[in-house]
Amino acid sequence: MRILILFVVLTSLLSLTSCGYIFREIATPNNCKKCEIFNQNSDIVWSTDECGGEVSNMELRAKAKAYDYGCNHTLSCKSYKKPKK
Repeated sequence: MRILILFVVLTSLLSLTSCGYIFREIATPNNCKKCEIFNQNSDIVWSTDECGGEVSNMELRAKAKAYDYGCNHTLSCKSYKKPKK
């Protein structure tokens, strides 16, 4: 019985983590996030603006991109809601 419960819990956790994109696309399609990387002169060197499922792990990907640019760059991410059509 414990093995069955453990299996169900692990399967549920795996489904939730691997289906984050689908969940966000269905549950929050109007939630958006814009991330920008600035250099020392406050010029934008990289920018992305995504909504719905694309927001999943977006900030983590942006942090990795900022790390690639070097320590003289800063990351700014802002969330907003897209107006419904």
